[in-house]
Amino acid sequence: MAPRAVPSPTKATVHQALLEHLRVQVGKMAELARDTASAVTHEDNRSEGSKDMRATEQSYIARGQAMRTEELADALGRLEAFEPPSYQGRPLGAGALVKAEVEGESEARWLYVIAWGAGTELSIANHRVMVITPSSPVGRLLMGKEAGDVFEFAQPGGKRREWVIESIE
Repeated sequence: MAPRAVPSPTKATVHQALLEHLRVQVGKMAELARDTASAVTHEDNRSEGSKDMRATEQSYIARGQAMRTEELADALGRLEAFEPPSYQGRPLGAGALVKAEVEGESEARWLYVIAWGAGTELSIANHRVMVITPSSPVGRLLMGKEAGDVFEFAQPGGKRREWVIESIE
C-alpha cells in the first residue's frame, strides 16, 4: 500500500490556527501581568531600606507585561478583522500563504505572510507553517512575486540559497 499524501494546509486553516495561537498568548500574557502586578504589593516585596528597589523593579516589569498584553490584544483584533485575499494567479502580497522549495532542503517551506504574529510557527496537517511579516527579509523578497518565480536569499553568514515559489494562495 502506497503512503498517503499529506494534505497541504489551506489559508483558512492557517489563519484560524494563528488566531487561536494569539488568543492563547493574550490569555497567558494577561495572567502573567496580573500575577506580576499583584506581586508588587506583596509583603515580601516591601522595601527594607532606601536602596531596596524590589517593588519598583516589579512595577516596571508589571507595566511592561501589561503593555505587551495590550499589543498582543491589538494584533489579535486586527487579525480577526482581516480578510486574507486570494493570490491565485496574482502577485504575492500581505495575507498570502506561500509554498516554496529552498535549495538544499528536503521539505518545502510554508510561509504565511501577514503583519501580525511574526515568528510564530504553526503545525498544520503535519506541515510546519512559519508566520512572517511583509517587511521581514524574506517577506520583502517575496512581495510582488508569483508562483514559479525564483529568487536568492542570503542567510546570516553569507550563504546564498535559491528559493522557488511553488504556489501562492
